[in-house]
Amino acid sequence: QPRIDALKVGRMVRVRGFVVAPSISVQLLDLLDAAERDGINLGGAGYRSNESQIRLRRLHCGTSNYAIYQMRSSQCRPPTARPGASQHEIGLAIDFDCNGGSIGQDSACYKWLAANASRYGLKNLPSEPWHWSTTGR
Repeated sequence: QPRIDALKVGRMVRVRGFVVAPSISVQLLDLLDAAERDGINLGGAGYRSNESQIRLRRLHCGTSNYAIYQMRSSQCRPPTARPGASQHEIGLAIDFDCNGGSIGQDSACYKWLAANASRYGLKNLPSEPWHWSTTGR
């Protein structure tokens, strides 16, 4: 079974269950391999459609057009990017989980990512310990 599979979701690929842009697929695979060697079990999700981003905004921010399309992401709980502004929508962001649970700044997974993810081209959004992307947004 290949470790990186071509998908029919736009131009995304699947890397061990993560759907991401091809431009970060090899780095993500290398990161997951390195984490595993160090005893860190990372899961989570990458790409999400515009429709999925809108659903998250409704859930985290409110159902009005203002809440979905205009409200600052920091006003949502948890913070959630506006549709069209999320790095997830272009496959360049990953929300990691740690052994199936959420990542906090005190978790071993966060500490590992903070020490190692930059080697693989990923930066953390400081307000969200679970969110890593190519831009840090």
